[in-house]
Amino acid sequence: MSPARKTRRKKKAAPRRKKKKDSRIFLARLFSFLLLLGLLLFSMGAAGYVIFFRTAVAHGMSDMSGSSEITFEEPYSNIPEQPADIPEPDNSSLPMVAIIIDDMGYNKTIGQDLLNLHLNLTFSFLAASPHCRELEEAAFQKGRVIMLHLPMQPKGKSWDPGPGALLLGQDTAEQKRLFYKNLSGVPHAVGVNNHMGSLYTENREAMDGVMRLIRKEGLFFIDSFTTAKSEGLTAARAAGIRTARRHVFLDNIHSADKVCQQLEQLVRRAEKDGWAIGIGHPNEATLSALTGCPGKVLERVHLVSAQELLLKK
Repeated sequence: MSPARKTRRKKKAAPRRKKKKDSRIFLARLFSFLLLLGLLLFSMGAAGYVIFFRTAVAHGMSDMSGSSEITFEEPYSNIPEQPADIPEPDNSSLPMVAIIIDDMGYNKTIGQDLLNLHLNLTFSFLAASPHCRELEEAAFQKGRVIMLHLPMQPKGKSWDPGPGALLLGQDTAEQKRLFYKNLSGVPHAVGVNNHMGSLYTENREAMDGVMRLIRKEGLFFIDSFTTAKSEGLTAARAAGIRTARRHVFLDNIHSADKVCQQLEQLVRRAEKDGWAIGIGHPNEATLSALTGCPGKVLERVHLVSAQELLLKK
């Protein structure tokens, strides 16, 4: 056979080898695709089984017939455990101080910064504020004690207590409706204090009506004491509600130095009487003072929630 014919035969055989090689590649790819498809279907089946199994367990097998009910959330305790990120005090004989941060829900950034402090602060929320639900839930998740900051009528017409305020002259049904509307906006509240209310809290009949609602819900009451003639403390005691009043406003002047002076006054009051309550607000001066006052003034007291203070004082 001549060399030319051999060459022609080799050239004719080449396509057959290429075709065979292409067939092997196709089969390998097909096998890989089927393997991946099988793994995907198996994973979906396993996930579906787990979801079904866990749902069945959560609801109870007998629950499918409607014969039983399952409670999926534990009720919020009126006496929460010590928040995990706040260390227990070394000396329980120290005087007690409770600091309530009012007007929570308007300033989102500073409100969150206050929640992030490793201090056992109490937070009082205005139900109608734009960030109330978000910050209130964050406070709850951190184990902080939460209060309803209930708006009440002030003396001066230039002061606006905001939506949902209790006003003198409202009938009993309207008072009740507004109270529960505010309370529903702060679902984890275990206590109440008044927002403004220098006129309303001086009216004993009006305050007696509010205390009946607070007592019915098992809440405590802190009188913000916006007027020296407030009947809040007296009405709460008469209703058998755990109660106390504010001693020091921390930030009437928005200056960190002034807030530090007020904190010193609050601590001295506690050292004298064994306990004291201060009220501050979400602003830069208060945020700065709570962690940066000279002499670490808060280390001289046991910082407790308003609820714990009422239980122990």
